[in-house]
Amino acid sequence: MPNDFMSKLAASARAAIADPARITIVGNDAKPRFELFHAASSLCSQKVRTVLFEKQLPYRSNDMLILSAMGPDGVIPAEHYHPPYVRLRLMAGREIGRDFVSGYSGRTAVDTDGFDPCVVPLLVDYQASRVIADSRRICCYLDAVSRAPVQLLPDDDRARAAVMRQMEIVDQMPNGAMLYGAHPDADRRPEALKTVMETVYDHKIAAIEAMLAGNAGDTELVTAYRAKLAKERGGRAVRRDAAFQRAARHHAAGALQELDRTLGASPSPYVAGHAFSLADVLWGVNLVRLAYLGLASMWDDLPNVGRYVGLLAKRPSLCREAVRATIDSLPPSPHMDALGACAEAAPA
Repeated sequence: MPNDFMSKLAASARAAIADPARITIVGNDAKPRFELFHAASSLCSQKVRTVLFEKQLPYRSNDMLILSAMGPDGVIPAEHYHPPYVRLRLMAGREIGRDFVSGYSGRTAVDTDGFDPCVVPLLVDYQASRVIADSRRICCYLDAVSRAPVQLLPDDDRARAAVMRQMEIVDQMPNGAMLYGAHPDADRRPEALKTVMETVYDHKIAAIEAMLAGNAGDTELVTAYRAKLAKERGGRAVRRDAAFQRAARHHAAGALQELDRTLGASPSPYVAGHAFSLADVLWGVNLVRLAYLGLASMWDDLPNVGRYVGLLAKRPSLCREAVRATIDSLPPSPHMDALGACAEAAPA
């Protein structure tokens, strides 16, 4: 893809960000190789930003508002719903080669659930003239293009397979279901978050319908928005479905039990070998989110997971890009002390 075209499209996507203060340069390179479209609160964005922190890679940061809202003149679409961003993301989607998402599972795994054309994060690599979507793919890509100062995906085949296995497990966690959905037995989400989530799907759907109406003559965009609409309507349909919500919590509990067994058999504090890896990045971000939602009790009887959480929360990259970002960008949660002390993160 020609760099000038990609740059123009990225600039158009950037223009949808209402507050210029949310467009910054991270690091000491005025013209960085990478540009990241993300959201501070986004679980998948936190994974990518943690890797960028670990790698000490400069990048242009575009912190987008990813919840639609109702204003005095009607719906205000989320910033990542605007056509230039969707077009940029569709370029990345063609490289992945997966069908669009067609329903709602509560997960965000592209490999099993399809490609969502209207989500973050999205990475632009100007040196390679590429746009990369899907947080797991972005994390692996960043490790491949920059092995210093830390390598997060080992070269050894067996060690690499162990890391990838853990990444796949985390990828299948129903995080969306647990964030947006009301559990019928013990909904421990912060009260302020529950209030936001009462109308979140209505606003999402209204915004996507507005984008469809405003771009009715563009077949590519219409197809993308219809896929997104199907997903969000599906999410609204199950947000109070008792069986669906119980199944999501049961899946997470099973994954944590397996994690505890894996950690117990590991020769090091880390989940997939002797060194901190991408597996620990993904698990760390996910465990922070579970704690935020009031679900740290799920590892009360899993001592290896408890020790692991304490270890990861002290790592500067996860402290800054998961713990602090969650506290600063989501409604207040009384549950975050379950993570223990968070180390002070040095500036990226």
